[in-house]
Amino acid sequence: MFLSMNWISDFVDLSGVDLKELIGRFTLATAEVEDIYEFGKDIQDVVVGQIVSLENHPNSKKLHLLKVDNGTEIVDCVCGAPNVRVGMHVAFAQAGGAVCGHAIGEATVAGYPSFGMCCSEAELGISADHSGLMELDESIPLGTDIKAVFDLEDTVFEVDNKSLTNRPDLWGHYGIAREFATLAG
Repeated sequence: MFLSMNWISDFVDLSGVDLKELIGRFTLATAEVEDIYEFGKDIQDVVVGQIVSLENHPNSKKLHLLKVDNGTEIVDCVCGAPNVRVGMHVAFAQAGGAVCGHAIGEATVAGYPSFGMCCSEAELGISADHSGLMELDESIPLGTDIKAVFDLEDTVFEVDNKSLTNRPDLWGHYGIAREFATLAG
């Protein structure tokens, strides 16, 4: 069973508590934690951007030459997403940033400069959907950090279901939250 600390925090206030230490205490007191995963910490300098112009790449059927407004300036970007269109609000990883552990830098793609990357949900770790760019609500101001839009940072830990068979009160996030409340005092 995978358990999200963000979801558990909906039920119990864990502010000021070292989450990894608390998970360690859970292992000693209740059930063995098999693994801990950190999500979203490797996403940096990704903002809400708007595609302001789009041209087909002259030497490619799949690539597009974009101009993206990142809230402070308009930058060039080469993109191969099939659903790209002018006016679309997207998650834009700026040069110098990172998505899922991959550094984003200035690059030359098929002979054209690119100063960032428009992202799909898969590239941000939100879902497995990589069929096209993730479209964002147009009411979100340009330049807003994507972490302010989506709660991308989370600590998720895995507990083997067999360790909890004798504790039906721990078969969900609410029960684990009660257990953490007890462990954290």
